Amino acid sequence: MSRSVLRRLLRLLCLSVGTVGFTLLAVCAGGAPQEWTTDTLPDFSDGQMSDVDVWTVPGTARLDRRWWPNVRVNDDLTEEKWYPRLSFIPGGTAGLTTTRFLAVWQDSRNAEHCPDIYFSYSDDGGRTWEPNVMIENACDPDDPPYPDCACLYTPDITVRKADERVWVVWHQDPVGDDDGDIYYANGAPDGSSWTSAAPVYAGDGKQFLPRIAPHGRSGYLYVVWEDERDDDGDIYISRYTGSGWSDPVKVNDDTTGEEQRGPVVIADDPGNVYVIWEDLREDGQYEDIYFSRWLTGTTWGTWTTNVRLSDPDADFAFHPDLAVGSGALFATWVERKSGYFNLVVAWSLDQGASWQRTIVDRIYYQLPSGDSVSYQNPSIASDPMRRVYVTWLRAQGNDSHVLFSLSPDGGRHWTEPRVLDDINSEVSDESDSYRTIRIPIAVSFDGKTAVAWHDRRDDPANPQIYATGYPADRYLPRGEYVRTFDAGGPAAWGTITWTATVSPGTGLWIATRVVTSPGAGWTAWHTYTHPGEAIPHPSGQVIQYRVLFTSTDGSETAVLDKVVVSYEQYRVYLPLVLRES
Repeated sequence: MSRSVLRRLLRLLCLSVGTVGFTLLAVCAGGAPQEWTTDTLPDFSDGQMSDVDVWTVPGTARLDRRWWPNVRVNDDLTEEKWYPRLSFIPGGTAGLTTTRFLAVWQDSRNAEHCPDIYFSYSDDGGRTWEPNVMIENACDPDDPPYPDCACLYTPDITVRKADERVWVVWHQDPVGDDDGDIYYANGAPDGSSWTSAAPVYAGDGKQFLPRIAPHGRSGYLYVVWEDERDDDGDIYISRYTGSGWSDPVKVNDDTTGEEQRGPVVIADDPGNVYVIWEDLREDGQYEDIYFSRWLTGTTWGTWTTNVRLSDPDADFAFHPDLAVGSGALFATWVERKSGYFNLVVAWSLDQGASWQRTIVDRIYYQLPSGDSVSYQNPSIASDPMRRVYVTWLRAQGNDSHVLFSLSPDGGRHWTEPRVLDDINSEVSDESDSYRTIRIPIAVSFDGKTAVAWHDRRDDPANPQIYATGYPADRYLPRGEYVRTFDAGGPAAWGTITWTATVSPGTGLWIATRVVTSPGAGWTAWHTYTHPGEAIPHPSGQVIQYRVLFTSTDGSETAVLDKVVVSYEQYRVYLPLVLRES
């Protein structure tokens, strides 16, 4: 029976008034055909994006760009390098915008196992890096005449808009009984004219794992760290107002004496300050993610009641990070639950008062081979368009990889993860140093992106700092975009039309498939040759279309502007009992 005959019969059944009593199942056409359209950024963001870009020109889809090849940041291969951190400073003249990416790391080239702090920068999007500059400390306490010098660890970096200088903080471990203090220095964006190192705080106990964040309009800087002056670890913060650093203020409100660790700080445009960290207060063994905020206009040091952000039912949660976007606050961390390591991204549109969350990606802790695997060390960034970027480590011994994903719509939908380290890499997975391993990311105002990590490809015994940048000057060779529509009930499919630009050397193919009934599998894909073709699938409730993009040399990409699927929905009446009139 043809579809047109079936439709006429169903309409007659809906309009019938019988003279003999019986029970009827009526499936009735819904009138004029409806359309499911994809032609806006929210529409395109709703699909599965695998090597496809829907954000550069909102309301379109195209092949994504490549990343630049991996490049070593440090220019000396002796000894080990750890803990890279990134930032950026915008520039430009004559209306041209440029981005200078900035990098710091701990570097043992001058003294084995007693690192110094080094700096470099890139003016070409992370493609190449300038000769390294040592910020502080060029002596070896283990060599005669055994000088009284410190070892420097875990730096962080930012740019203070008020003086357009680069500010770096680190954990300084001096000779003697003191286990460490927080120090800083600042210099020009080209790595010159560094000030002498000076303490942010050098009190009793051990202070370590510092992070720094600026507030652009006020010129204030904020440094947060883990502090063992009283117990296994608390979170303390200090503020720089232009004339010096304030006395440290405790952020966590826990009184159990359990450890709080790995803090991160960020400030938004109005001047609110946010801190996130790992917290063992619940049982002293497994971490949760906690959060607090200081709101501008209140007395400095008045931190809100600590709030747990991680899932209370998770086994544990670790490695948090923060970012701010246009009117939004973003957080990321890893949770393990039911055997899965979940990469979580959460966002708040009310200055951290309430949160929504999603799982970007997940992996089961044990592979079919029996090898253990986990997700670790995410970093997060955002740009003024509220696009969100996240990097993380897929940790599996010598087969570990750096992963990346992007959300074009403020964290709700994400691209399929991409591996950033190339075939020659040996990304370091150091379980004993998990608290100091990060995969830092820096994103400029216009979306230029740099990512760094430590890598053993040059010397298995001594990791070096590697980086990559985005976007490169070529498109990927292939990408796939898939979007799914649920009609909400039985529907007869009409036609599929699309608008696209397919230049020489590029390709674009569109196909559809459907689910005919609840619990049924997908039909086979049907590929179309031109817009406006009838959809040949049987009636169903769910339809999916797939767009394949190709580029022969990466110089051009096809561009998809619009997809429209027409359908006619049916209504089901159960039961319809007709009796003699």
